[in-house]
Amino acid sequence: MGLHGEMLLRLASGPVKIADLYDRTVSSPKTTEVALVWTGARLFVSEISDVRSIGTEQVFEVELDDDSVIQVSASSRFTMKSGRYKLAPELKPGDSLLPLYLGSDFYGYPTYQIPGKGAKRKIYRLMAEWKQGFPLARGTVVEHIDTNRKNYHPDNLRITPNMRSVKRTHKHKLVRACRQAQQFLDECASASPRIAKIAESARKTNHKVKRVTPGRLESVYTASVKSGGSVSVSGVFLELPA
Repeated sequence: MGLHGEMLLRLASGPVKIADLYDRTVSSPKTTEVALVWTGARLFVSEISDVRSIGTEQVFEVELDDDSVIQVSASSRFTMKSGRYKLAPELKPGDSLLPLYLGSDFYGYPTYQIPGKGAKRKIYRLMAEWKQGFPLARGTVVEHIDTNRKNYHPDNLRITPNMRSVKRTHKHKLVRACRQAQQFLDECASASPRIAKIAESARKTNHKVKRVTPGRLESVYTASVKSGGSVSVSGVFLELPA
């Protein structure tokens, strides 16, 4: 299947354009890139490899209900919210794509939501599981080496059973929570316009198709995912070959 060069692939290092990822792998072929992958039952991390140019294909513009526009090739295979798949030319207004909802928790840790479920989970623990090679045991502590909780790249994570660190972290969280609660109370008086804006954005669900427009021939790329499954690209999921 073909991936348009402007599509954003969600990697451990952050979102990157497919064309930029291709250039990166050409210049540093031994670099390991990992991405969020959906198998139909769970979300986890897997390696992306064999990024290559495959010539030209007709490109389609897919506009979603949050007004974002995704440029995809004719052979792009979307994962639908129903669990089925559709090629870009087969999409119709009103179709529901499987979305990836990212955000952050109260403490500023980047989070994701498992498709079909509302609970938020921390991305860095997914990355730590990939780094460790098996699921984290209950109570396992994952520390950010550079103390930046938004940097969840596996190279920045340290897995440790250090209970002293756990207690120190929990104490820090309590202090931080008190400060943030006070800040929230201070902002309430002027928060009405901001709350209205948040509510408006929440109504735009970023997965329903509004419009599909065929375009011209353009250069496209492909890649493989080690485990097989669908990868997060531009906020939705596209199937990649294993």
